[in-house]
Amino acid sequence: MEEEIKKAEVLAEAYQYIREYRDKVFVIKFGGSILKLPNVKENILKDVAFLEAVGVKTLLVCGGGPFINEEIEKRGKKPVFVEGLRVTDSETMDIVEEILFGIRDNVVEHLKQTLKVKASSLQPSEKFMMAKKVHYQKGEEIVDLGFVGQAGSINTDYINAKLEKERVLVMAPVAHGEDGHLYNINGDAVASAAAEWLKAEKLIFITDVLGVMRNPQNPETLISILQVPEAEELIEKNIIKGGMIPKVKSGVSSIKKGVKKVHIISGNIPHSIVLEVFTEHGIGTEICN
Repeated sequence: MEEEIKKAEVLAEAYQYIREYRDKVFVIKFGGSILKLPNVKENILKDVAFLEAVGVKTLLVCGGGPFINEEIEKRGKKPVFVEGLRVTDSETMDIVEEILFGIRDNVVEHLKQTLKVKASSLQPSEKFMMAKKVHYQKGEEIVDLGFVGQAGSINTDYINAKLEKERVLVMAPVAHGEDGHLYNINGDAVASAAAEWLKAEKLIFITDVLGVMRNPQNPETLISILQVPEAEELIEKNIIKGGMIPKVKSGVSSIKKGVKKVHIISGNIPHSIVLEVFTEHGIGTEICN
């Protein structure tokens, strides 16, 4: 009986948030190492199914860097990065398309067939987002990164109309440029841009760490609530570093441009999305004004 009462208390606590977030838009970015763990992927997609069931409209952005690296190496090449950006020649772009579209379609299929969710993929041919080619300047030299882009304009009317019919949309961070070529775009940046354009209620980054920590080796230093000025200060002081920097910077940018809240959570915690969004204290880092 005691266990059943606790479950009822959890549902009662979630009720206020369920009412608050009904018909709101969440943008969720996940991929990379998280997708390598079948149980983790299953838990994340079950949480997405829960969001759909309670009326949240969700845009999922699927990355897949480690899988792309593996395929490049299988073909006898080495992945090349400049300041964290993947140098993407035409052969690498073919690999990016193959891997990321495969991940996207697999996620949609699992949501629809296994979890009975109204979900569909967003195709670059739908022109829901346009890319701008990145010109990277190193000193006086301009380095050609190939088919590397950044998110340009996003057709919010189109996406919102689709979200009314299909409550979950899944996309790969790939888009056409004005020249007609497909461009590879950083997944965190795409998720941030989409959240900004859609004025999303929440932008959620699912990672393989608990969130932002003052000491990455000590989980007890997790920062549960991180306000924008402190986030910028921690980056400047090199307390936030490595792969967490682009996520926090994207989060800060999104908050400044109208996204209500940004969350960085661990996909290794079962049902981390539900715990973060529908409980009072959450389990990761929340970035806010």
